[in-house]
Amino acid sequence: MNRNVTLLWIEAGKLLAENPTASVPCPVCAQDNLLVKDSRSVENPSVIERELSCPSCGARNYLRLVRPLE
Repeated sequence: MNRNVTLLWIEAGKLLAENPTASVPCPVCAQDNLLVKDSRSVENPSVIERELSCPSCGARNYLRLVRPLE
């Protein structure tokens, strides 16, 4: 992965960490917006594992977010 794509993933992660419904283009192909899927960690329920994926090219990345239990 080149530096520019890495920086784009970081920016996408920041945006989607704050707002998982934001429209964020894929950092790899820019052909589609990233899809977001959340799941709670089994080991620690305050941790959200957020999968970011592109429906066009299949690129994926993951975030681990710590959120207080609601």
